[in-house]
Amino acid sequence: MLLLPKRYTATLMLLLHTFAVPALCAESSRNDIESASDLLPLSWEELTELDVSSLSRQTQSVKDSPAAAFVITSEDIRRAGVTSLPEVLRMVPGMDVAKINAWNWAVSARGFNDLYANKLQVMIDGRSIYDPLVSGVYWGQQNPSLQDIERIEVLRGPSGSLWGANAVNGTINIITRSAKDTQGGLLYGGGGTEEQGFGGIRYGGKLDDSTFLRGTINGIQRDASTDLSGNRDTHDYGNAQNGNFRLDSQLTEHDQLMVEGNVSRYRLHGYFIGISSPTPPLWRQDDFGRDGFTGSLQGSWKHHTDSGHYSDLNLSYTQTDWQLAMNEMSRSHLVLDFHHSLPEYDSHHLMWGLNYQIINDNFNNSLTLGFEPDQFTQHNIGLFLQDQIDLSDDLILTLGNRIEHFTFTGWETEPNARLMWTPNKQHSLWAAISRAVVLPNRAQHSIRLFKPIPGSSTFFEAAANPQMLTENLLAYELGWRWQIANNLDIDTALFYNIYDRMQGTKFDGNVRTDPNFGSILEATVGNYRQVKSYGLETALNYRVNHDWRLQASYSANRFHVDYDPNIAWFRDPQTEPHSNPQQTLSLRSLFNLTNEIELDLWGRYVDKITVDTVSNIPAYFTMDVRLGWHPHKDLELSFSGQNLLDNQHPEFSDILYIPVASQIQRGYLAQVSWRF
Repeated sequence: MLLLPKRYTATLMLLLHTFAVPALCAESSRNDIESASDLLPLSWEELTELDVSSLSRQTQSVKDSPAAAFVITSEDIRRAGVTSLPEVLRMVPGMDVAKINAWNWAVSARGFNDLYANKLQVMIDGRSIYDPLVSGVYWGQQNPSLQDIERIEVLRGPSGSLWGANAVNGTINIITRSAKDTQGGLLYGGGGTEEQGFGGIRYGGKLDDSTFLRGTINGIQRDASTDLSGNRDTHDYGNAQNGNFRLDSQLTEHDQLMVEGNVSRYRLHGYFIGISSPTPPLWRQDDFGRDGFTGSLQGSWKHHTDSGHYSDLNLSYTQTDWQLAMNEMSRSHLVLDFHHSLPEYDSHHLMWGLNYQIINDNFNNSLTLGFEPDQFTQHNIGLFLQDQIDLSDDLILTLGNRIEHFTFTGWETEPNARLMWTPNKQHSLWAAISRAVVLPNRAQHSIRLFKPIPGSSTFFEAAANPQMLTENLLAYELGWRWQIANNLDIDTALFYNIYDRMQGTKFDGNVRTDPNFGSILEATVGNYRQVKSYGLETALNYRVNHDWRLQASYSANRFHVDYDPNIAWFRDPQTEPHSNPQQTLSLRSLFNLTNEIELDLWGRYVDKITVDTVSNIPAYFTMDVRLGWHPHKDLELSFSGQNLLDNQHPEFSDILYIPVASQIQRGYLAQVSWRF
């Protein structure tokens, strides 16, 4: 049972009272003003009928998906009043989203949240953006124009049989709008207390009757966070710029071509790990931000036949270069992905595919951070097969498996079985059992990290382990979707996960003495732990009337860690069961006061998390408010207040990589957009 701290009770009552405000009405000219009520996010029935592709690599509605699926529409994004991808993901049940500082986020699904959370596959139009250096996502480097996003498809739970390694606890595919759907111009911008300034311009044109092109340029400047005392900032201000183009062409009746390019540059300040030297001052805490560039080019060809089967070929190239005070990196990443559906045969729907990637990197090492060898090339290949079997009109069995070969670990297999039962239009139930793997990354196999132990004057040196194996997950899932009424539904998922060969860092007992640095403890990383977790995720959607929609989601999870208490662990395993919030709650109200004015409220509760044996992040309840106005169908103005219930609060701490903890401050933001 969810128990909120008493100090939040009054706020929650105010939120629920605001939900109950009756709708107001106003007459206006439909020729001049587009009704804001038409811009409300879709009803449950419309949402669950949406055709999505990430959930099964083929066109399928949400309600027919035997998985914990959630879709964020472009209107959900617009009415959230936010400026970054992680903030949007807060509305997904089962997602752990915590802001570390102005640019860094910890984002994961079903626990194990971290700056470098390695169990979440994230894609933009099918192109993976997770970083093979750490197997996580540097969210501060991802700053696409949110206005270009059509929807975000989120699949909680493993989907390694379709998307490969690291699609363990979740898969996110960010689908951008086609060039055909973004014709004409869009100019937008704004600023506030934390997002000091942002803006962008987009223009789409028609090359011929079947070919369309659009381009977007956008940028953002963020203010620094405040430290735990609240008296000074943490020097984590920064700026980012992004340029994007997309071309869509209907080559023939059966063939479609999409070409997309993206260039981004970012300068993110902040106190990260420092620089050591063999001469005084040995160690200094300074601005160790990231100055980087990422460019990508992607092409997709889709072919379908009159008989209903199709082929999809996707080729992408990504170049990443960044510079830290203690290291420089240059990396190229080439990916070929192909999948093909075969004609239906005796109630069988077969699909197969293959994936090949080349990753080449080069590092300029320093005493603090190094990689051995400093240049390396990975070749990874995967092949999958999936069969969807219609056992009856209301019972569908899906069987799939992927076989992959990795440079680091050799062959792996990721089988999957899912059963979907739809007894009537009101109910659908599903069950799944899956195996997925987390691939050891470049850092685990090659890193040498030398720095002080947080909170101590003693140094440690962490060495890589070339014998690192994959982390394994065996997952059991159950789900139930119930359309209680035409305007009310509930979607629930249960899971039980067994993780084996989990990564752990321990001190190996070796201590050496250095004339400059004193005692140095040696640490190693390896597959030392087993973790079990179980949890509940539920989402409620209630369309009160044409002008008012309520959304609620609740998540709970628990962890059990098996470890050797005689080992000197770098992080105390006893804190791990509480290092993720055991409960989270989200309440959203999207309300049209008039045909031109919108009022949106978003309340969130996040349980406390344990950082170490002596510190924790307290539980918090916060609220965002957005007021939107459409004086003309092509003009929108909005004002948002974020984290309104306190001056500041911490959401996460990662003292190993970011030694100065930050608090997230109350903020205000004004935005304007104009279509022409």
